[in-house]
Amino acid sequence: AKRTTKITHMSLLTLLQAKRTNLRPTVTVVRPHPCIQTGMESLGLSALGGTIEREHEEQEETTMERARETARALEVAKHAVIYTGAGVSTSTGISDYRGPNGVWTSLAEGRIPDEQFDITSAQPSYTHMAIVKLVEEKICHFVTSTNLDGLHYKSGLTPMENLSEMHGSIFCERCPRCQHDELRPFPIRRGGALAAGTTEHPRMTGRHCKCGGGFMDSGIDFGQSLPMRHLGLAESHAKLSDFSLIVGTSMRVAPASELPFQNGQQACIVNMMDTPKDNAATIRCYGKSDTFFYHLMNELGLEVKMPPSKEEMEESGRRCLSATEMKKLAAVHLPTRGDREYVGKAQRERQMAEALFMVEEELIR
Repeated sequence: AKRTTKITHMSLLTLLQAKRTNLRPTVTVVRPHPCIQTGMESLGLSALGGTIEREHEEQEETTMERARETARALEVAKHAVIYTGAGVSTSTGISDYRGPNGVWTSLAEGRIPDEQFDITSAQPSYTHMAIVKLVEEKICHFVTSTNLDGLHYKSGLTPMENLSEMHGSIFCERCPRCQHDELRPFPIRRGGALAAGTTEHPRMTGRHCKCGGGFMDSGIDFGQSLPMRHLGLAESHAKLSDFSLIVGTSMRVAPASELPFQNGQQACIVNMMDTPKDNAATIRCYGKSDTFFYHLMNELGLEVKMPPSKEEMEESGRRCLSATEMKKLAAVHLPTRGDREYVGKAQRERQMAEALFMVEEELIR
């Protein structure tokens, strides 16, 4: 019996050793959680204004009627302007701030915000593409947005031409000296150049403008001044406007919240939550933005195009690589190491930052 057991063990060992040569190495993937601790609920509530608000979605028949009213208003408007907030991007997978799974709502309820989704990989929603069509047909003349996700740019709008990005864009870096904006084919990494050791400033990108100033990411934080060129252009169109179509914005952040009513013009607000400007709106819709625009475009007899493919974006000079794609390109620049060689987290992050900076320089050339 002992001899049989020994033979069996030896056979199993031989089998495992043979199988090992055919196994592929495993990689442990750990999702990094945002910093959170007891007491973050008060921070979330503070950002929300002290109250967690709930969405109320109306019946689709009501949304259809509001879309019909908006279509009639747009048909007679001479200079309609669209204003967009985070709500137009939620159907693409990007979280908003005040919605049921919004960043601030999650914190206020003691939940860790879900940050698994690479927002730089998001594609324009039906709403984004419908807005492009309205601008192309000159039914609407301008778009003012407080979104950083760059989806209006991906959809076909052009910043400082028919689009004002009041809070910046993830694909744009800005010179603080001359205010020049430079659109890039990759997402601008806040702190990326600092991590790579190319600058000591936490928001400088390590690249320089023709005027000599150092480029920074274009994101706008609370308390920071808005980009004057974008604000000025948005104000000039607001003064010309006789109808405002306001979609997916809480209407709580000035001055963007004041522009749609600057001339006392008629306005339609599309938002599933109450806003402080509801009483000033002539049309109020509590439907989802994609549903509203579907019925609006049907009423206007307009066909909405599919979001541009990567090939189409490259042909039009609007290449927008995602953060995930950039890391894949950067992998070839990472130093090789043995299977058993340990590299600490800080060193790995620095090596990746350096590799990403190299890829960025290659793409700019």
